[in-house]
Amino acid sequence: MDGLVFNPEKHQYFLNDLPLPSVTTILSDMGFINKQWFTDYGRTRGQFVHLACELDDKGELDEETLDSVLLPYLTAWRSFKHDTGFQIEAIEKPVASELYRFAGMLDRLGIMNKQDYILDIKSGAVSSWTALQLAAYEVAENKRLNRIAVQLMETGKYKIYSYTDRQDRQIFLSALSCWHWIKNNTKGN
Repeated sequence: MDGLVFNPEKHQYFLNDLPLPSVTTILSDMGFINKQWFTDYGRTRGQFVHLACELDDKGELDEETLDSVLLPYLTAWRSFKHDTGFQIEAIEKPVASELYRFAGMLDRLGIMNKQDYILDIKSGAVSSWTALQLAAYEVAENKRLNRIAVQLMETGKYKIYSYTDRQDRQIFLSALSCWHWIKNNTKGN
């Protein structure tokens, strides 16, 4: 999207110089994400797993420099792509909705079984809010997509979670509306 800027250091999005909340900020602030189970180790591992998969997908990974802890997750990602024939069309794509005023970073867009998919890579537990996260990215893409999460495990295996409930979109948009209302009406209260 033209005018969309992502600042990775601060994890902030701007559309035409206006700040936009991220999908995960919205879901967290509205109580869908329980961060009590998040650890620094898990967060850091997740970031490095994502980076390893991204570099591998772009053909830029120097596997000799890869920490051995990350190799099973990369193996799982490669197995998923091989087993399903998933064809990647976009990697770590920043997306935004000007209409609804939010932004995020979708992990992958692609084609599988001649159908369009949006995919989120998870290296830890897959939570129920992932359905809402993917619905938000689908809203930002402004087209119907099959939504899946791929859980990469330390065993080198993977598990696919499919999300088909179309209410996920409305639940996210309701949470977003509430988030914007709170931000606009409770300053200093």
